[in-house]
Amino acid sequence: MISSSFIVALVTLLLSVPVLALSYYWCFELAASLKYPRDLESHSVRLLNFPKVSILISTFNEKFVIEKSLEAMKHLDYPKSNIQVIVADDSTDYTVQLIDDGVNELKRSGIDAIVSRRPTRENFKCGALNKAMNYATGDYVLLLDADSIVPPDILSKGIEAMESHSNASFVSFRYGHYNRDYNLVTRLFALAQDFADTTSKMGAYLVNAPFSFQGGFTLVRAKDLRDVGLWTNGRIADDTDISIKLYLKGKRGIYLSNVSIMSEDPSTLEAWKKQVARTSQGWWRCIAKYWKQIIVSRSISIRRKFGIFLMLAASFSSLSWMLVTFLSAFAIALNIISPANSIFNNQIFIAALAIPYAVSLLSAAWALKVQDIMTLRNLMLIPVLSYAEISMVTLSSLGFFYGVFDRTGFFHYRTPKSGSEKDTTKSQYFRGLANDRNAIIEGALSVSGIVLGFFVLLHGLWFLSLSMIGFALCTLKSMNLTRYFRSTPLETAEKTAPEIIH
Repeated sequence: MISSSFIVALVTLLLSVPVLALSYYWCFELAASLKYPRDLESHSVRLLNFPKVSILISTFNEKFVIEKSLEAMKHLDYPKSNIQVIVADDSTDYTVQLIDDGVNELKRSGIDAIVSRRPTRENFKCGALNKAMNYATGDYVLLLDADSIVPPDILSKGIEAMESHSNASFVSFRYGHYNRDYNLVTRLFALAQDFADTTSKMGAYLVNAPFSFQGGFTLVRAKDLRDVGLWTNGRIADDTDISIKLYLKGKRGIYLSNVSIMSEDPSTLEAWKKQVARTSQGWWRCIAKYWKQIIVSRSISIRRKFGIFLMLAASFSSLSWMLVTFLSAFAIALNIISPANSIFNNQIFIAALAIPYAVSLLSAAWALKVQDIMTLRNLMLIPVLSYAEISMVTLSSLGFFYGVFDRTGFFHYRTPKSGSEKDTTKSQYFRGLANDRNAIIEGALSVSGIVLGFFVLLHGLWFLSLSMIGFALCTLKSMNLTRYFRSTPLETAEKTAPEIIH
């Protein structure tokens, strides 16, 4: 008869597989990124003619950031007669006037610019982009967010790269950070994004592995975009959805590390982790929709299929790790297994986890070096980043469940963009948070993590204890519970509260 301790050990080991698989896949991508040509854009062919480019900017109540984004269009180092700017605007506030003024200014500067608006917000961002594409006349489409600030050479560098890769459908540019030094959270977020770009994009490009492009940082062939049916209505991760559809057509992407599009980073842990949860939810909706097509596709190799699933399963690794730690702790607390038989008492298992963690620290340092910002101040952030990311495990796991069961979840959440109004927006953002069920689950798991963490520590399982207590404390910190002891005038609240989709 199979013992309960054996079942627990087997289940925890199986649940550890996604974490280990993803961790070592990142190690593989890191190794590949070391050979990335730092001057890739200089290896591209030089343009003999300049194809027309449609620049598509999606907006919804972005009054703090849209002006700078439109202003950057006037400084593009590209023939103005071959530039078309389309603003897909669903705004309901003063942003409408700012966009109209900005578009008129672009017209006066010699750039073809239009605004695409709809009577309703049906299908939200995807619906707005699909309608706007009816006006696009360019051979290429540059996809931007309302806070995207492009460098003057973005079009020439991107199209040169596309012309030198005939089988590529899109060029992904580095995620830049114009508010990187605003506070500790923005610096950590920037480092996390640098790490992701350096490993999963630089490395993926070298080995022709799949990676998801980001809608505010991508140049794509208009023909390919139309061939896959544009955006799928109702998608959360609309950019990932497009990426998968392109891969199913046998296409690939290019990554230009030295060309950055500047964007605003979330300035609070709460905003950051909800953004991660929304991504997790969207990626699992993509898996639910496309997993059969990916498996049977003849246009994708087995290696690339494996890469797509690992790319999309990153959020599941958060859930699997939570299940592994809590299941192990509860099994010991309920005397189902003895501490000596716990997987967390196995030195091989601990080493298997520790090796990719150590590599991730080196990866973050490599990401800083790639951008020539490997200063002591930035290096000191690397160990802190691990704890910031631990605080997102709960919401990322909840995003997984919302995605699997097709619930609304974080679909309506939008990361606040505050531009020059950062302080007031950040303050009111926390004031506007409510104790929803997600926060209650976070709090309950955190308290349980502390209790169980100290319990297993008394039984000598220091690695498991460190994981659980660290998770609990970081999650509680990210909830910013001290906001309940602050006061903000009602007038400020009404003026500065960030818009949320309804």
